[in-house]
Amino acid sequence: MDIYAKALKGTLTDIPYNSATHYHEYFGDGPADPRFGAACIMQTIDVARRAVDLGAPEPVLLQDMRHVGAVFHDNGDVIVLDPYLLHREPIRFSAEAVESGEATVEVPAAPVRRDSTGARRDGRLHARYKKNRNGYVIRLDYFKFSPSQDKYVLSRHFSLRENELFDMREFTADIHGLMTHPEQTSVSIRAVLPGLQRTAEAIIPLKGFAERVFTADDIWLRTGEGVVSRNSDPGSSAVWEELEGSLSLPRADIADHLVSAAEIYQRIADPKQELAPYALVE
Repeated sequence: MDIYAKALKGTLTDIPYNSATHYHEYFGDGPADPRFGAACIMQTIDVARRAVDLGAPEPVLLQDMRHVGAVFHDNGDVIVLDPYLLHREPIRFSAEAVESGEATVEVPAAPVRRDSTGARRDGRLHARYKKNRNGYVIRLDYFKFSPSQDKYVLSRHFSLRENELFDMREFTADIHGLMTHPEQTSVSIRAVLPGLQRTAEAIIPLKGFAERVFTADDIWLRTGEGVVSRNSDPGSSAVWEELEGSLSLPRADIADHLVSAAEIYQRIADPKQELAPYALVE
């Protein structure tokens, strides 16, 4: 396994995506237990550190609004690592492709799902590298297979521009605005399970937060196949077991972590702010 693949696998399996941790760190009782995982930016910082520790050159961290990816320039190749987008293989543009000024790469991503015929449908991360007068742009389009629509749908997309360097101090200068941005429509934890093909998620949608009393009953569980159940439903037990195993934390602690984060959001956000519904069904 090359160093970039090893670093990516390490972050995906060891650092669950968690959109709740910064509420606790900045507006609660301090940093949460690291077993809960980390926000997407911290996942990128982690995978960059792992790659460098394994012998990769220092990367550049490029920012697109509230998202950051790690870009390595290695003997002419350009390699991108972005764990939030769940790709199972590094994105690598060859030196020859980079020299030509334009290239595309597609790599498999989690989760793996099945279509209506039972055929396997991996997630996909499509990446495009293109030079322009300001340097280069790397466009990342992440597609998941939607069981409800029986087709691939675009789930996330980001553009990493060479001149848009990430700076943690600048990024967190307005942490309140960052954490109450209208795009933040939930607090959630998503673990990638062994094998890098399946995920398990626990989610609290925030729509209507001003009038709600958040409890563990507000938690929804989602399997890697996209099946959704409420915390109180018997079908949620299997997802809870996967999350407990991945995080090495009991269900009650995970639930309290999410509920407390939702309560912090409720306390710091403008009660007149309208939030879009969170799309539970994929």
